[in-house]
Amino acid sequence: MSHRGYVLVTGASGGIGARFVQMLTRRGWRLRCLVHRHGVIGADETVTGDVTVPESLVGAVTDVDAIVHLAAVTHSRSHTRYGAVNESGTLNLVAAARAAGVSRFVFISTRAISPDGGAYSRSKQRAEEAVRRGGVPWTIVRLPEVYGAGSAEGVDRIFAQVRDGARVPLVGRGADVVCPVHIDDVVSACVQALEVPEAVGRTYTLAGPCMTVREFAEVAGEVVGRRPRLLSVPTPAVIALSALARFCPLPVYPDQLARLQAPKPPASAEAATDLAFRPRPLHQGLRDMAAASCAPRL
Repeated sequence: MSHRGYVLVTGASGGIGARFVQMLTRRGWRLRCLVHRHGVIGADETVTGDVTVPESLVGAVTDVDAIVHLAAVTHSRSHTRYGAVNESGTLNLVAAARAAGVSRFVFISTRAISPDGGAYSRSKQRAEEAVRRGGVPWTIVRLPEVYGAGSAEGVDRIFAQVRDGARVPLVGRGADVVCPVHIDDVVSACVQALEVPEAVGRTYTLAGPCMTVREFAEVAGEVVGRRPRLLSVPTPAVIALSALARFCPLPVYPDQLARLQAPKPPASAEAATDLAFRPRPLHQGLRDMAAASCAPRL
């Protein structure tokens, strides 16, 4: 297989990042991964660094053709931590990319990009602005709720709770809307964003079939053959817990409710044509995820 060039991937040790490494390797890219705390399996090269330390990025970006930037803090009790990693870290990486003459920068962002979405959402919004102003040809892909990455949070957690017969806490009646997408459909679209010229200078918002959180739990129950044990938690109680979570290790983060309930941009129609994004039906995707989790590991 001929090689397309060198791509630096940040955040490659996470669930989505690990799948990125696999798919980019199959597509013929040479992989260099920025390693901070956890090692990466499958990379051609690893470079130790930290996006919050600009001088540690110089070696990482040298002689790479493109960068896929996934590294981010997604849950924190500190507003400043979001800013330091998600905003300032992205600024540092873009500056290093520009100085090294990198020709493509793909930034993995979030559909929860509203200024009303709490500290995480605002940090990603400012990071997007840094990418657009950074002077490196860019593409931004905003991800919705992703399942199949093995996360202990979000829709993966809801599926696991339903599968295991645990209670599934819902905010109020569970009427907040999610638009889940299987991890492989997301990663495939993001790889396209790296490779196709049509994606340069574009921002894409991905989304699967939208439904309420309650409806997602009910579909998960249909897939695993178990009726979900739904627990309605009054919204005022969640608001109070979110405020306390800034100071106490509660099973909720200060900005989670704001992120869930904030208005979100609609899905980009261009993602289907430019990125070949065609999310699989939720029932099928959850069955695929369940089958993959049961497959023997070689």
